[in-house]
Amino acid sequence: MVVGFNTDVKYRSEVFHVQTEEKGADNPIIETLVYHRGEILLSRKLSYSKLLNSSDLLRKLRRMMKVQHDDLISELRKGKFTHLLSLDTQEIEEQTLDEMVSEYLNENELVF
Repeated sequence: MVVGFNTDVKYRSEVFHVQTEEKGADNPIIETLVYHRGEILLSRKLSYSKLLNSSDLLRKLRRMMKVQHDDLISELRKGKFTHLLSLDTQEIEEQTLDEMVSEYLNENELVF
């Protein structure tokens, strides 16, 4: 078993914990989990079963884990997963939610 990676990532005002580990030869999966406020926000899994008989398995496995871990962090920093957060944790940078709703209603000429 290869030692995994753990990284705390700050995006806007929120802190996310990214954890990557491999599950061992009996379950040849690399899994990366993203936690937000103690809950799993998302997971990504990758099988490495085709590499089990490789002579340099540990080196390849470690590299795959690092790439998956770093790629997910990069996506997180680019805001790819903000849609998974509840509205009460998302920062609205230029408008309040009420202003956005009013603007939407005005643009779409909705009458009540």
